Amino acid sequence: PKFSHAIEALDNKPVRIYGFIIPLNFGKDQRHFLISPVPPHCPFCMPAGPEATIEVLAAKLVPYRFEPVLVSGTFVLVKDDPNGLLYRMTGATQLPDPALKH
Repeated sequence: PKFSHAIEALDNKPVRIYGFIIPLNFGKDQRHFLISPVPPHCPFCMPAGPEATIEVLAAKLVPYRFEPVLVSGTFVLVKDDPNGLLYRMTGATQLPDPALKH
């Protein structure tokens, strides 16, 4: 894949991502999941393509929910994934939701 200069500048940098969890395993808590800007609408379909989906490897379990979540971690470009993933976040942790007043 070819990445823009703006995306390449984020490689191996800390980022925050706000989106919807697409679980990869059964259970209410997830450590390995995808995050998408679009909510899943069908259990058999991806809500967004690889250009808008990020694989997340969380440092701690993240509770699955239907509302979007905010996660922070290291953004990594994936240049040779056989599954077609382009982006990964490692060491991710869930942050307080900015939409909720604390």
